Amino acid sequence: MLRASHRVYTSYAAAAVAVYLLLGPLGLGQIPFFPDSFSSSGWGGSSGNTRDNGIRSTSPETDKLLNFKMSKIVNFAPGYTVVENLYWHNYSYVFVTDQPWQVPKHEYIANKHVDTRIPLQGHEEVKVYGIRLPPVSPEVKEENQIGHTISLDEAIALFGKAEELQSPMIINNDDNFVSHYYHWIGETFLGAWRTWSNYAWRTGLTLPNIKVVAFTKQYHKAEAPPGSNGGSWWEDTPGANRWFTTKFFPGVTYETRPVWEERAASHEYYLIPLALIADRRGGHNGPSNAWKPWGDALRLPVSPDWLVNLRDRVLSDYAGPVNLRKGKKPHVMYLERQGSGRELVPGDHEALVNAVQKLQDDGLADVTIKGFSSSIPFADQVAEISTVDILISVHGNGLTHTLWMNPGGSVFELQPAECTVTDYSPLAIAAGVQHYLVHETSFCIPEECPGRGCPGPRAINRDDIRVTAHVVTDQVRRIIRRMTKA
Repeated sequence: MLRASHRVYTSYAAAAVAVYLLLGPLGLGQIPFFPDSFSSSGWGGSSGNTRDNGIRSTSPETDKLLNFKMSKIVNFAPGYTVVENLYWHNYSYVFVTDQPWQVPKHEYIANKHVDTRIPLQGHEEVKVYGIRLPPVSPEVKEENQIGHTISLDEAIALFGKAEELQSPMIINNDDNFVSHYYHWIGETFLGAWRTWSNYAWRTGLTLPNIKVVAFTKQYHKAEAPPGSNGGSWWEDTPGANRWFTTKFFPGVTYETRPVWEERAASHEYYLIPLALIADRRGGHNGPSNAWKPWGDALRLPVSPDWLVNLRDRVLSDYAGPVNLRKGKKPHVMYLERQGSGRELVPGDHEALVNAVQKLQDDGLADVTIKGFSSSIPFADQVAEISTVDILISVHGNGLTHTLWMNPGGSVFELQPAECTVTDYSPLAIAAGVQHYLVHETSFCIPEECPGRGCPGPRAINRDDIRVTAHVVTDQVRRIIRRMTKA
């Protein structure tokens, strides 16, 4: 009886194996009491489209798709887009993807601005090619689709031989507004660096250094056509834009409008493996713009040292006259602008100088009172600012240097009593520096200041700005007391 039962069980097992061997290649067979590891390692479901061990595509098209360099947006804020495998053709940024609905609004990515390309008619600044099959119903209207429909084979034929450009690449898609230290470093580049830094923060990746900075619609100053103005080139007159960008990314390559005009004239497709598009108008189109292009970008979380990294690059080989060692007392600096056209009335300036100097006389702080000009090397300017704990200055370009202060510092920005111009307070916040906006006889912190505005024909550009000196220095003394108690 036992031998008969044994034969029955043996026959059952043999039959089960036979069924499994017959049906396994079809993805239909499974031995219920065999472990998953066995079933998935031989003829089991991992090699095909199975019903009970999960799903894996058996289509040869899948491998073709995986081998094609599809565009993928890996980080984004309005005005700043990090893209893997960005294509470029005839002045258009081209996204080739089977997920076209993941591409944000085009006006957030790149805009025509006021450039003078001819012809503008029919030009698309952003093009999306959606890899998809033909419609399944005659009611489906192609004009309602996102982007231009293309098959996988068509995509491979059209883009598969695109010339690959060096990357990572920052692309400034702007034909104006960057030939100024604040507008390039403090606005457009700052938003790009924040978005890039957030990409590192949220992925944990060690991102490669930027290799190329491209100004697709602007010239080097030296190559600009005769009669063109500063809006046509990316370099500012003192040279800050080139100096800082080169210090940030040693060995960086600059590509300007003539290079991209030549590429456009070739009618070829180009591939940028990793690109960061910075578009000023796109940032202004964002919901948090608040008059500036980085309104949304600066809300992205980052590591606390995201700007310290850049400052350290600038100062890495510094050998100038400024002592970079932190002193025993807080360092207070009045960065004065007298004679610049945007300045304090002389009496108020003198009173502020005396009040600031008294901080040192009273043994509370080390004090520096000076102005920055083109005669002072940028390395020395950054070195000086990097040692400052409390910075005082009239509204102006020098406040871009707030970015190089140590997190935890303070900055006092002096403006006319009726003005609130929020150009520099976001830079302070981004740098981890407390900002105070001083209005003659009072001050406010950014979240409590009046709304942005500056009435009058001269607006912020005035040489009769008033300030009551002790309004500033009384608060400075409070800050110093807190610092020395810590």
